[in-house]
Amino acid sequence: MTRSRLLPFLTLVALLAPAGTHAQIMSARRMAMGGVTVTRGGSGSDAVNVAYHAVPAAPEASSGLPLPVGLIPVLQDPPQFDPKKPDFNAYELANLLFDPPWNLMLSKPSTPSSDVIVSVAKNQLAVDLGEIRDVFPKDESRMGVVSRAPSFSVGLGPGFVGLSPLIHYENRLRLNGNLRGALVDGDPFLPLTDYAIFDQARGQAAIQAMAGWAQPIWSPVGAKPHDRSGLYVGARAKLLRGMAYGDADNTAEFTTRDTLFASDPVDVQYTGRLRSAGPSDGGFGEGFDLGAVLVRGPSEFGVAVNDIATRIHWKVKESAVTKDTVSGDYSQQTLREDVPFTSDVPTTVMVTASTRVAGLLVAGDVVRSANDITSGHVGVEKWVGMIAVRAGAGVDENQMVQGSGGVGWRFGKFGLDVAVASNSRNISRERAVELGAGLAFYH
Repeated sequence: MTRSRLLPFLTLVALLAPAGTHAQIMSARRMAMGGVTVTRGGSGSDAVNVAYHAVPAAPEASSGLPLPVGLIPVLQDPPQFDPKKPDFNAYELANLLFDPPWNLMLSKPSTPSSDVIVSVAKNQLAVDLGEIRDVFPKDESRMGVVSRAPSFSVGLGPGFVGLSPLIHYENRLRLNGNLRGALVDGDPFLPLTDYAIFDQARGQAAIQAMAGWAQPIWSPVGAKPHDRSGLYVGARAKLLRGMAYGDADNTAEFTTRDTLFASDPVDVQYTGRLRSAGPSDGGFGEGFDLGAVLVRGPSEFGVAVNDIATRIHWKVKESAVTKDTVSGDYSQQTLREDVPFTSDVPTTVMVTASTRVAGLLVAGDVVRSANDITSGHVGVEKWVGMIAVRAGAGVDENQMVQGSGGVGWRFGKFGLDVAVASNSRNISRERAVELGAGLAFYH
């Protein structure tokens, strides 16, 4: 893999990461419950909150294996990648990046298809993009993913060691006021005016070795042997080895002339500053996780702060995209190589809560993660014999409320989960509906 392809690769991996706050949710159980983080102890819960390493698993705790039901129709009718073909659809390809086809799309967002109206007057130009304007962010578009699962750990007493991948990706895209007015609001282009678009992207991947401690520090007097009640705390130190890094700071801008319809074309200037590193350029880093969980009867409350002061050291290649003043062609030029650089992993703060009321499991979470994005989810689950009925809702990265529902069937230690949920993971941020499925393994 060449360095120029590292950033798109990291972007795709981050979107596919199963534990990312804003990535596609692979777990059909979580998906049916509004995307809420269900932490009831047992395998995998300590990836969210290190204190859960010491919390015994609740009777309903399970792990799952997602099924790629969305890949079947894509493989049967793959998209066209050749722009010279008549059925090439750039909008469709962009949506595959925003929403990888792991789950099955039941209701796809519509492709912008309205007419584009251009109004021309003396020294004045206005463009009405119709539905296409929804592609552009009205203020700022932000994405952020930090994924730390799956993790593999072994322990002896309160101590444990483990190994897990870490994936981090974030992107910010914004238009300056003039360009946003022209493309989104339909304002006319004006003479001698600056128009610009700014994009910042960063992605990194690492392997982290972990050593931690977790144990109860309080338990109620007279608690029964199988009572999980207590206050649990945990801490985890991490040694990271960088595997891939890439960032890009891009700007495209132009200034209109004193006459909009002058004979000389508008000169669009693009500048890009890039940094990249491969596995051989990755160094070591360090970080810390802290967590606490209070279990009182059927209720649980957890607070986790992950990736405290987490940094990774690299030797990066710095390059720039420049325009040849004679030919007008753009080319990427290497400025420096093996430059010492330290990246950081954003700190994630997560608050989780769950309880049982008359056999109904109610769970909720609030998460603040990469790119300062805050999200919240709530979900419920009710078992009736061998069948679980689930429902939930959440606020996504586009600040839209999404709903979901689903069922699960349990056959001893095994089960099958099915979920239907809405989302806005597409380039025009429209609401779509997807179906997810997975196998469940009960502890």
